[in-house]
Amino acid sequence: MDPLSDAASVIAVVQVAGQVWSICWKYYSEAKDAKPEIDCLMAYILDLQNLFQHVEALAKGPGAAKLVASKELIESTALELEWEFKMLQKILEPGKRQGILKSFERHLKWPLQKEDVEKIIQLLEWHKTTLITAMNCNQMYEAD
Repeated sequence: MDPLSDAASVIAVVQVAGQVWSICWKYYSEAKDAKPEIDCLMAYILDLQNLFQHVEALAKGPGAAKLVASKELIESTALELEWEFKMLQKILEPGKRQGILKSFERHLKWPLQKEDVEKIIQLLEWHKTTLITAMNCNQMYEAD
């Protein structure tokens, strides 16, 4: 994998994470329920987005060729996260809902239960840990 393809997948994660964060903000601003869950999810999304922006800078920078040990983990984590953020985006987008209730919605109603948000946060935390581990492996590889 060349550094350019790594950067492209990382950029995709940053973009789709930003889109999901924007949808969450809309719910947070307009929905009457679940503000603590929305706030927590938004914080995790923003944290991952910032982390991937740093990875993007590394992948585009002069040291990109040194990302030998972590390339595959970064790429696979980026692809998985992009897919998961897109699935979350589909769940959260109010305009995508089907059925008779759509025409009666006056206010946004958060579509996730607290348990669902906890599972999503756990998954995001797992990906964050994987990415940080990949970067640490790379540093250990360089130290040898």
